[in-house]
Amino acid sequence: MKKRAFVLILIILSVLIFLISLSYGSKRYSILEIIKFLMNPKNGDELLLKIRLPRVLSSFLVGASLSIAGLLSQTLFLNPLADPFLFGISSGANFFVTLSLFLGLDMIFKFSLSFFSFLGALFSTIIILLISRIKGKITPLNLLLAGVALNYLLSSISSFLSIWGRDVLNKSVFWSLTGFSTINFEKINLLLIIFIPCLIFSILINIQLDAFSLGEDEAHSLGVNTKLIKTVTLFLIALLTGISVYVSGIIGFIGLMVPNILRTIFGLKHIELIPLSLLLGGLLLMISDLIGRMILFPAEIPVSIITSFLGAPFFLYLLFKKRVY
Repeated sequence: MKKRAFVLILIILSVLIFLISLSYGSKRYSILEIIKFLMNPKNGDELLLKIRLPRVLSSFLVGASLSIAGLLSQTLFLNPLADPFLFGISSGANFFVTLSLFLGLDMIFKFSLSFFSFLGALFSTIIILLISRIKGKITPLNLLLAGVALNYLLSSISSFLSIWGRDVLNKSVFWSLTGFSTINFEKINLLLIIFIPCLIFSILINIQLDAFSLGEDEAHSLGVNTKLIKTVTLFLIALLTGISVYVSGIIGFIGLMVPNILRTIFGLKHIELIPLSLLLGGLLLMISDLIGRMILFPAEIPVSIITSFLGAPFFLYLLFKKRVY
């Protein structure tokens, strides 16, 4: 009963924040006006259609993507501190995008930056996975420190490349700091093309992920093809993180907070955790984006600052209260 009530609250809050986010800005709309617009968006206000609707939709989808990527990362690495941001996966995506800008590869084809973002996320995920396979030497905390080190290394190289090439700096800063403010439906369509298959595949392997949560050896003894599941999960994490970084830049802690909150309430079953991560992650990032727009209105605070403000205390709680060493 409590679980159903929680899901119902999530859905109601998501709809409410979605409507409020559309209504708030330099031009205010009533909730009734927003509902009328959603019933016939093509004939609605262009401000809502071309700016606010893409922004709110993308914030929800990116939040959902990062939450599922965080859930899969924690399952793959058997580490509750695993997060695309903390483990340097997002920085890997950012590094490859910056490198492609530096080398002039961003114009090879229409969505080349999204492709390089995926490659960078995949690169970082593989490195962290290889580090985690060092038997007898890697504790959850040590793996986290390795991820943080990789994060800083790739971020520093990205900064160096940006400073070396002035044009790269301008493009990189604009790309990484504009967040959801320059989103259009072309990017949302690409986001959906990546997100929906990743969601479906994640749900299809939910039983194998449950077994993997017990440990790789236990999963293998239960008949799970661990190499296949690791490979599929690896690609899912890279795709979800890569497309998120491409759309909105680096956003931290969503993938850390959401899965840990949900496991506390719902346990370890991925058939429940995956769709709930979608809802809670989307809601949390919509709220963060709305707060960033409200605090210093008409100026905006980047959503990554808001999520860091929320996520850093939560990270410390996991580290010390639950004693993840």
